[in-house]
Amino acid sequence: MLRDLLVHVDGSESGRRRVRFAVDLAMSTGARLSGIHVTPPVEVPPLYKPTRVAEVAAHLSSRLALDARTATTVFREEAMERLADACWFEAKGDVAEGVSDRARYADLVVLGQYEWQGSPETHPLPIAHPVAVRCGRPVLVVPAAVRSSSLASVAVAWDGSRESVRAIHDAIPLLRLSQSVQIITIISPSADSREDDAESLLAHLARHAIAVGPDVLRIRTTEEHASLREHIEKGPYDWLVMGGYSRPMWMEFIFGGVTQSILLSSKIPVLVSH
Repeated sequence: MLRDLLVHVDGSESGRRRVRFAVDLAMSTGARLSGIHVTPPVEVPPLYKPTRVAEVAAHLSSRLALDARTATTVFREEAMERLADACWFEAKGDVAEGVSDRARYADLVVLGQYEWQGSPETHPLPIAHPVAVRCGRPVLVVPAAVRSSSLASVAVAWDGSRESVRAIHDAIPLLRLSQSVQIITIISPSADSREDDAESLLAHLARHAIAVGPDVLRIRTTEEHASLREHIEKGPYDWLVMGGYSRPMWMEFIFGGVTQSILLSSKIPVLVSH
């Protein structure tokens, strides 16, 4: 059961759409919605000459302050005027760390797909990635162009890992709201199909009154993330549930991996747990 949702807010139009999505989710689950904006420290890219550092730093500081004020306005207009118990928080410092700290008191964290902090030299991935690893709570990553908050049809990526198990159980309150749940497993051509494992998962979800489909979709391929991404894009799904970063995040950044690939490319919201 979800009782507390947390959404990170910025001053962009995608940030406004994300707040609307979170408000609809809070209303459908009966949860309280809290918003947070974390203002990061000014980071001047190393490409500037030393004589221009102070000038650039002042400009970036002004932009960050404007973004913080706009974020406050967005949450007030989109959330506080619709939800009587909505709460607002502000913090300064590392964005992923600030969101993770507040996430201790939330059942679900809603983040944008392309929310960045600082320069790519120091923060090469959007904040959703480090937050998913650090915060200890499920993270719902929302695409910038999200329009619908429908939860009717969901795909669940299952591989039997610790992260996959946690993601599915974290998602149960939302899975109960769905009308169609499809379990998907990606299997290498030489591996066992783990039919007993998948059937046990189906029976377990059914006992939670979840409208899970009668069959598991098993895809045999050597290209795990490409095959899953292609199927999700072609399927009739409103959102995806998956475990995240079963390998260290730095390894996925260097060598590639399913979590990084899906979170960066998905056109539907993705609930990920680590």
